[in-house]
Amino acid sequence: MIYRTPFHVDSGMIYDAVGKVVRLFGVNYYAPFNHNYYNIAELGKDHCKAADEDFRHFKELGIRFIRMHLYDREITDAEGNLVENGNLEVLDYVLKKAEENDIYLMLTPIVWWNTVSTQIVLDQDYAFWYCGSHADFGFSNFYSKDSLIWNSDAIECQKRYFRALFNHCNHWTGKRLCEHHHIVAIEPFNEPDYVAPWQIDTDTTPEGMYYNVFSQGKLRKQLKELFHAFEAEHKEITDRSKLFEAFNFQNLSHYLSEMMAIVDEYFGDRVLKTSFVSFQGNVSKEMDELLKKHHISAISFGTYLNACGFDSVNTDSVNHLPMAQDWLERVRKSCHSDLAKIVYEFDATGTQNGYPLAAIATAYRDFGVQMAAYFTYTPAAVAAWNPGWLVHYLNLEHTPSKAAGFAVAAAIFHRNTPPNVQMETERWHGDGYVIERKNDRVVYADHEFFCYSTNTDVVPPDLNSLNKIFGRGKSSIASCSGNGCYVLEKKSDDLWTLHLHPAQRFLADPQRGRQFKTMANRWISCLKEPPVSQLREDMLDFSFFLSPLQKVTSLSMQEDFPLKDNHSACLPPGDYLLTLDIEK
Repeated sequence: MIYRTPFHVDSGMIYDAVGKVVRLFGVNYYAPFNHNYYNIAELGKDHCKAADEDFRHFKELGIRFIRMHLYDREITDAEGNLVENGNLEVLDYVLKKAEENDIYLMLTPIVWWNTVSTQIVLDQDYAFWYCGSHADFGFSNFYSKDSLIWNSDAIECQKRYFRALFNHCNHWTGKRLCEHHHIVAIEPFNEPDYVAPWQIDTDTTPEGMYYNVFSQGKLRKQLKELFHAFEAEHKEITDRSKLFEAFNFQNLSHYLSEMMAIVDEYFGDRVLKTSFVSFQGNVSKEMDELLKKHHISAISFGTYLNACGFDSVNTDSVNHLPMAQDWLERVRKSCHSDLAKIVYEFDATGTQNGYPLAAIATAYRDFGVQMAAYFTYTPAAVAAWNPGWLVHYLNLEHTPSKAAGFAVAAAIFHRNTPPNVQMETERWHGDGYVIERKNDRVVYADHEFFCYSTNTDVVPPDLNSLNKIFGRGKSSIASCSGNGCYVLEKKSDDLWTLHLHPAQRFLADPQRGRQFKTMANRWISCLKEPPVSQLREDMLDFSFFLSPLQKVTSLSMQEDFPLKDNHSACLPPGDYLLTLDIEK
């Protein structure tokens, strides 16, 4: 589905420029930043070629949406000036590829969090005054996360950065960032932190909390002065919890006024303005009123089905279907907003099963979410190592069962008709799809698309109108001996293309049994640790059952492969043109 931009919101629904209801399902993608950028570089690979391969995967998976929080520490200096560097050049390339592939983007300029490259600078140079001499040692290194909302100097840095970013001329397209029409939503800040009573009442940080997230030293002193001044001006608020809520709302209101004014300056009404509300979709009536005051178009929230928190524990044995149902029931009660709904991140952490993603997508459609991005797609160039966020691992080739579940999730989310889901403990199903915990089985079939994660006897409703198949194992249409995915696309009645992905096997626990609590445990060096996944070069037995195969031609070698007596072929992974004998 190709939409006409700009998008707009009417009565809590997102529409494109010609009035189509917008539904965009996709991924977070970080080849330009942090772990992914660093790991691609350390393997000596080209970032743009890596992105080319990923965008091919995106097309096959049905991805229409990319959300990125930009790592401001890597592309700014200490004052918030934009720094032209390799990260920014790769970001430019991703914007170009998205535009070419009709993939729409949501950008979040501020993430605050540390990165591999800045941590290496810290480890090597230690002293902040020296680190600051690096051109791209960004301003967020010098401010706590909570202070970005209330500290006037931090806000000035962000305003300087926003203006330079939106005005930045793309290395590949020649357009300013604000002129890229596939950028459809702007969220200023990824997961802002608000002031809590302990920050005012003590000078310490409670054990177990990220130390640098919260203001310390001079910043803590400034925060206390700011809060006590607010307290003196609002003696009528006697409930302390209400006092902190009012204080945080005042800071957020000022922040949105400052930052969204710059979004308006460069984008006008060409993007949806969205703001983070909570990790699970909870929105108070007061927060809803504040956002509407600032003309926010949509709320942004996340969903993580964390069976074991964020610790790197394998959760393949957990039943995620009741967890998804519980989330849906909770959010229906706790979301007091009629603004449009965008999910900036979601996952079922620590599992390589695909059925939880299909369940989450189904729940989103039921709740009225219109844009949702999985966190996060692992670039093919480094996916053998799962080197970034260890509990979030998705790649078409290295996590084939999960990828097939994602493809079904995208189909359920994008379809025009509602899911009409029937929820059972071990199985969800609706018109044209089934989601089962057993054997990680997900199947989707409509008149044009057929997708399945494992062997299935489901028959699509109309074989003549079928034009795309995404499968694993054996179905009524095709069969492959490997455990990798295969993608078939119809070119004419007697011609189909086949992309046969290699068989895959895990060499070790993809999460490596690590806890997800510090920067050191959130990434690994591909040069120091072994891979966790292997793509095999096995020959694969492939059969196509719609009509007998007449010829199988390799698109890379321009050679025909011999057919067996049963019209099947033994093929290496690759791209093929299938010629069918439609007379039989």
